[in-house]
Amino acid sequence: MADPGNILQEGGLTARLKQTIGAVLGNGIMQDTQTRNAGEAQEVARGYLLICVFYIHAMIGVAQYMGDHAWFSLFQLKILAPNVSSYFFLSGMAAPHLAKKGLAPVLRQSLVLLLFAVVSHVVGFLIVLAGQGYATVWEAFKALVRPIVYGTGYVSFVAWFFVVLAVVRPLAYTFLRSKKAFVLLATVLALACWATGRLHLPYNLYEWRNWPTATLFFLIGMRLPGGWKIPNWGGVLSLALSVGLALINRENLFSLGPCLTCDPRFVAQPMVGQYGSIFIYVIQQIAFILFLIWGAQRSAGMMIGKVGRFFGQASLPILLLHGWVLLTLYPLIFAGMPAMETPFLFMGIFSAAVVAHALLYAWLKVPLNWLQARIFMLSHVSWNRKRPVTRRATST
Repeated sequence: MADPGNILQEGGLTARLKQTIGAVLGNGIMQDTQTRNAGEAQEVARGYLLICVFYIHAMIGVAQYMGDHAWFSLFQLKILAPNVSSYFFLSGMAAPHLAKKGLAPVLRQSLVLLLFAVVSHVVGFLIVLAGQGYATVWEAFKALVRPIVYGTGYVSFVAWFFVVLAVVRPLAYTFLRSKKAFVLLATVLALACWATGRLHLPYNLYEWRNWPTATLFFLIGMRLPGGWKIPNWGGVLSLALSVGLALINRENLFSLGPCLTCDPRFVAQPMVGQYGSIFIYVIQQIAFILFLIWGAQRSAGMMIGKVGRFFGQASLPILLLHGWVLLTLYPLIFAGMPAMETPFLFMGIFSAAVVAHALLYAWLKVPLNWLQARIFMLSHVSWNRKRPVTRRATST
């Protein structure tokens, strides 16, 4: 019989156990093997966030379907849904030299984003028109035109992000170039938002309720060093802080105190009036972006990191695609929904969402990339219009 004392010796069970745990947890997570490529980490982070968006939108449908029986879907939404704002951090990280650009390139990029929103909405409108239709031609016309004019109320559920980022970039540029000009611009915009209410125009024109936090997060993202090596303890602590603050965040938190069961359907959102506690919301978002960057850095070389990078490298066309998938495939998911929430339900929805988006993008990659290229070309028309060149006549 083997001597039990030898098991604890070097080369025994303890050493093999350490080696096994190290192989499982050390594949880019616990060991010092993180990527040093800041661009790669940002692509992986964007991909993770896109996957999170796929799942969040599915959980919204599950919670609505389950009604009073919803619990785990609400719990997941409370933790995950607020973190959609991290897109603005990542957008700021991808534009660290925005202030050095001229105004024309900044406005051109905003035009690109607005065109993405319009395309997302128009194709979504056609999907709805082909599926359920509208009561009258006038109703169909309003559903198509009003969101484009007013910048809100899109058929496609993701168009709001393109609009908000289109507004945020010039705001951030103005803030970095001249604080006085930014204060003047912010005042004019605030008065314009107030005037829309007095004129009985549709509320939240051009998604203005998202502008304050989106601009703040964009500016913070510009200050985050791309090659910053976040230690393991920092990533784990950021995750714990983000989850904890998301769970306790609520209206009047500092006067009423935390309550995990008082309002299970409350989800903090990046909109004025829906933060819960704005102080808690901002800290929670900063904690999450630190965790997201850490996770992307540590897992970039793993298979899960490669999946994230697949989505992150084509985030704009895939986000376009996701808006249309919401109108077509997602309703089919709820058609055969079980009556109770189960782990298998959540695992199945998550897996199906990732696989469906990956396959659809692989299938539609050519038309999506063509569409993206035409949007960029259209945005350059007014800036790159060639002037006729008058040449002197030459004798032969």
